Amino acid sequence: MAEAAGLGLPRVAATWAVLLLVWGVAAAALLTSDTGRQALVDERVRVVEALGGTVDDATYAAWQATPPVWIYAASGGRALLLPLVTLAVAGGLALWPGRQAGVVPSLSVAVHASTVLVVQQLVATPLHLVRESLTSPFNLAAVMPWFDEGSLPARVLGTVELFGLWWVALLAVGAAALSGRRAREFAGPFVGIYVGVAVLVAAGVALTGGS
Repeated sequence: MAEAAGLGLPRVAATWAVLLLVWGVAAAALLTSDTGRQALVDERVRVVEALGGTVDDATYAAWQATPPVWIYAASGGRALLLPLVTLAVAGGLALWPGRQAGVVPSLSVAVHASTVLVVQQLVATPLHLVRESLTSPFNLAAVMPWFDEGSLPARVLGTVELFGLWWVALLAVGAAALSGRRAREFAGPFVGIYVGVAVLVAAGVALTGGS
């Protein structure tokens, strides 16, 4: 990670492009299949129902005819790979109190940390096909089914990804390498922000009457 921090903008951009390309190939392999297209529709229905809405037959038929591809990026923890999120994380690292690194080293850390998120999608893609679902098999609710489905704790756990926690840990290591401080000084606040966002999302769903 320390070496990554020293890369120039062209090399960082090239690495970022490769990661996005790999993710794009995995997404295309999934979404061009009949199973993947149906999973898009099912996930769209799940989101609507989670927010307290219903889907009529006409809407469902329209979605089957033209599956909502955007729902892929909004589910399964994939939003963390969106370029705007990577740029926001890089900006946050550059502006973090006590940091002296510039924008390019911060972007380098954000890009290289996202490698684990791409790995998640490579592993998850065949599982999506087998399970016929876009729901992440790596969220905490899936690996720790201790709470009733639909409860607030289950919703929070369902928003926190194992690979997302790994990503946060890499961000902390990268921030430490750039600042010459210990990674644990960043790990706590970073995990707090990540889990805090998960709680806000889960609470938002609960307030809308989602199931």
